[in-house]
Amino acid sequence: MKRHFFLLLITLLPHILSAQDSLRLEQIVKSAESHYYVNPDSTLYYARLLIDESHDAKNPHYLGEAKRLIGVYFQLSAKPDSALTYFEDAIIIYTQIQDSTELARVMISAGVMETGLGNYGAALKRFLESQEIAERIGNEPYRLRTITEIGRIYSIQGEHQKALKQMQYYYSKVKGSKELSEVAAALNYLTGEFMLLDMLDSSLFYLEKNLEVQKRLNFPIGIAAVLQNRATIYSKTGMTEKALEDFDQAFEYYSKAGFSQGIGQLSINNAAIFMSEKDFEKAIRILNEGVYHSSLMKDYHALRAQYQELTSAYDSIGDKANAFVAFKNFYAMNDTLMNIDKQRTMSDLFTKYETKEKEQQIELQQAALSAQEARLMRNRILIFGLVFIALLLIALVLLVRNRSKKKELLMQKDAQLKLRDAELNAVINSQEKERNRFARDLHDGFGQLISVLKLNLSTLTDKEAQQPEKRLEIYENGASVINDMYAELRSICFDLMPQTLVKNGLGVALREFGDRITQSNKVLCEVIVFGEKKRLPELMEVSLFRICQEWVNNVMKYAEASHITIQLTRDETELTLTVEDNGKGFDAERFYSGTGNGWKNIQTRLNLIKGEFDLDTHPERRGTMMTVNLPDTSIQKIPTSTESQITA
Repeated sequence: MKRHFFLLLITLLPHILSAQDSLRLEQIVKSAESHYYVNPDSTLYYARLLIDESHDAKNPHYLGEAKRLIGVYFQLSAKPDSALTYFEDAIIIYTQIQDSTELARVMISAGVMETGLGNYGAALKRFLESQEIAERIGNEPYRLRTITEIGRIYSIQGEHQKALKQMQYYYSKVKGSKELSEVAAALNYLTGEFMLLDMLDSSLFYLEKNLEVQKRLNFPIGIAAVLQNRATIYSKTGMTEKALEDFDQAFEYYSKAGFSQGIGQLSINNAAIFMSEKDFEKAIRILNEGVYHSSLMKDYHALRAQYQELTSAYDSIGDKANAFVAFKNFYAMNDTLMNIDKQRTMSDLFTKYETKEKEQQIELQQAALSAQEARLMRNRILIFGLVFIALLLIALVLLVRNRSKKKELLMQKDAQLKLRDAELNAVINSQEKERNRFARDLHDGFGQLISVLKLNLSTLTDKEAQQPEKRLEIYENGASVINDMYAELRSICFDLMPQTLVKNGLGVALREFGDRITQSNKVLCEVIVFGEKKRLPELMEVSLFRICQEWVNNVMKYAEASHITIQLTRDETELTLTVEDNGKGFDAERFYSGTGNGWKNIQTRLNLIKGEFDLDTHPERRGTMMTVNLPDTSIQKIPTSTESQITA
């Protein structure tokens, strides 16, 4: 049974890896789409990254997505020709891999670019092809989108009743949707057609609805467009002040979003008010600003209207030269947008579209029952297959996750044991070294003094010792040796466990430690203590003292320093111990990774008191500073204990 199960897992493994690649690629797509309006350059970055990743994963679907995303970037960057090129590349890829959903989507994008360039025939052809695909695969959002885009072409050609019919149908399908962007789009198209048909009350009614939706979306371009349309209606109904107020707000929103196309369109309606009030100079200024923005976007419709208004405005102030230039530009835009071949092609395609609609309605009714039955059967088979695969994948994921967790726990425990062993070894080695040093000190120092005392006392048996003067000399020599023995004993006891530390605390112990170092005449050691108002827990005092002692011994041994400064500072939030010297610097990484017991011993004590360690040094400069920092919360959590916990 296990053998068959693992054979099945091996069979499914390539599919699992492919799914992981797809998840990663899909995340890149989402990252690119999230930057559409905020930072288009980031969209381009993620799209190019997606090209590389999709090539590595040999996934043509996401290669098509990358091409589409780059097309969107150029669309937002007002480069419709470049955008169209990348959309067409995506169309080729999706056609080859027979991805109907993405093919319908990118065909709509290509059609929108064709519309913007004035290629209405090519645009309509794209929309019809996309609509046919959407109907075949049952994708209602894309089908509705093609209806609105075809309605836009109707509107551009002046057939506003047909356009209104398209827009009303679209709104009736999406008005109850939770997708506010779809509702906003439908309201935009609908109010636009009511305005073109001069049905201002209906237009205002839907504009107010749309303004609420756009504000909920928090989309500056959408809010500006609604305000612009409302201002136009106010202008037509004689409410000039309200119109100018809305135009100003719309201009602010467009400028905030950097939307040149909107500013260009806005200039036409705004200038119309000043034309009607005979303020031709201001109208000319607004129109010229609009021409600049429309040129950036290659918005030929807006440019045609702007040049037409500029011709009239220049003529009204008697500037015949500029009026003639504006008229020539208007004629050029008109010639670009309208020609006999395009009109004939569009007429044929519109006829084909209207005929196709009627034929499709009949065909759809006849095929509905058989298609529905086949679809249900296919869906059942697909669902059963997906459920079976999902169960297998879940079992595999749970098995792999369980094994991974166990392996991870074993690795963590092993690492903890190794760290604990290293810490214990460091402490044991350190203690052994200390014992050896104490034994050597007792033998070399204390032992020699005892020998001297014994030799001095042995002279009491001599005949000369019977004399009082000689006895006094022997006594004085013995007393001197005993004093030296007492001093040596105090020094050894201080190294073992300073009584000053036990009785008076860390600050006093550090001062005594510094004095002893200074008295050795090898290094001048300065100790500074701030803010030590109350005793610390015993474990913390011992640990900090041993850390300082370990570090200073290393400084004296290796750094060739002449001055050491020990500073202990405590305030309301933390306690800080620093040891600074003027000796040779060294490589901190070699210190951390070294095999010696010094760092391991310091690290063990730091772990006990939950201290933070910092080291500032460099081999090419003199001077080193070691810092141990303890937050006040850590101090409160450390229990009063003894140093025996270090090796517990």
